[in-house]
Amino acid sequence: MTSSLHVSLPDEMRAFVDMRANGKSQYTTPSEYVRALIREDMAREEDRRYAIRSLLRAEEEFLSGKMLPLSALDTIDAELDEELR
Repeated sequence: MTSSLHVSLPDEMRAFVDMRANGKSQYTTPSEYVRALIREDMAREEDRRYAIRSLLRAEEEFLSGKMLPLSALDTIDAELDEELR
């Protein structure tokens, strides 16, 4: 199912969208460009949720006396660093 969403943009933003979706680059239409931006944002949100779940799991294991191997902590740290970029 698809639906329409009408968005008002300042002229500068509209010109940028038109430049990105001119058919000569990766995007043929403004709709393709906006959908790609939304998909990227959704993926970033899922990555953030994964990082939070990982931290909560690590905290739970730590509080229950289970020690995580250093490699697991390095992985969690790397995930958080990636989120902050």
